[in-house]
Amino acid sequence: MKRFFIFAAGAAVGAAVALLLAPKSGEEMREELKDMAQDATKRAQDYCAQVKKDLEEAAAAVKKEA
Repeated sequence: MKRFFIFAAGAAVGAAVALLLAPKSGEEMREELKDMAQDATKRAQDYCAQVKKDLEEAAAAVKKEA
């Protein structure tokens, strides 16, 4: 899980740098950064929900075995 967050942070920084170096207006840049942030937030929420589900299933299996 730590590796995922490191990867996601690196991807976000790389994308932000690419956007900052691209020849676009400030409004276009802000809109793209906003969209990227929303996408990253959604992906992180989905990933956390999946991890939670997996942990709950694993805990249920352990309880069943005990």
